[in-house]
Amino acid sequence: MNYRGSYRHLLKNSKAAMVAAIEIYNKPSFSYRDECFVILLLNAWELILKAVLSKQKLSVFYPKKRKEPYRTLSWRDAITRAESYFPKELSPLPVRRNLDLLSTYRDNAVHFYNADEFGVLIYALAQTSVINYKDLLATFFKINLENEISWQLLPIGLKPPVDAIQYISKKRGEIGKGSPAVNQFLTELAAATAEISDAGLDTGRLLTVFSVSLQSTKKIDKADVIVGVQKVEVGQGPLVVTRTADPNITHPLRQKDVVASVRQVNGTAVTSHVFTAVAWKYDIKNQPRYCWRATGGVLTRYSNDTVTFIKQLSADAIKKACIDYRKHLHERSRSTSRKK
Repeated sequence: MNYRGSYRHLLKNSKAAMVAAIEIYNKPSFSYRDECFVILLLNAWELILKAVLSKQKLSVFYPKKRKEPYRTLSWRDAITRAESYFPKELSPLPVRRNLDLLSTYRDNAVHFYNADEFGVLIYALAQTSVINYKDLLATFFKINLENEISWQLLPIGLKPPVDAIQYISKKRGEIGKGSPAVNQFLTELAAATAEISDAGLDTGRLLTVFSVSLQSTKKIDKADVIVGVQKVEVGQGPLVVTRTADPNITHPLRQKDVVASVRQVNGTAVTSHVFTAVAWKYDIKNQPRYCWRATGGVLTRYSNDTVTFIKQLSADAIKKACIDYRKHLHERSRSTSRKK
């Protein structure tokens, strides 16, 4: 079993998916255009991220589980593993947030079927994603996407294009009136823009408005988005939103850090042994909200939510966790002895 796969085949399929996505979008008449375009675009990204890992001789599979088939990484897990190999000029955070928003649209497309002019926002996000893809392809693999595509397109339109920034701004007066899905999507866009801006990174890698000549005309900034989505709370609405994240930010704590932060709960000292018992009892290590483990299990880190969770436990709950864990260890020891 080749756990790395062939980066050449992955790259070939990735380019094919991207070219197919662009060809579909540029068809003059195509039902379900945005949805098909985004599906292929995300597939192209998933494959190129796996190609990056494969070229670095890293596995593109999850650890094999007994009696279960092999599973390749999702694009979210692939970008987490591949981002350290991104070129300096391509910051991973804006790229990840751009793909998060496109993935949110793909996973919730049914909510946008009657959203007037919403396609212009998807176009702006997707066009930026194509540029990000092109730059990664050129810098990491030394391949020019331009050589795969004829750019001699005939820009015919029966009505003037809508500016994505104007679309967002127009929605300011429709908050609470328009589509809840659109309002929630714009809120997620605002949150992503603020996160990138606060990190001092280029928001043009998240969303940029392009003219027909494919020259950047306006980069979305923090104010542009927030003014369009004020009074809407992040996470509220009908969409199912999944975000990728850097574990160094979301799960910054080692076990010793958690123990040091908690110290004691209702008079009960929390030691490393107590933490292990609580983590086993409440299955903390198998919950992404609390625990992140690197591929191969070499590194385990915890989120600040883990500290909050343990502090909310009662002294009796912690005591019972320790007793049950002690029984578990005893039974496991007896089972091992019988096998010998």
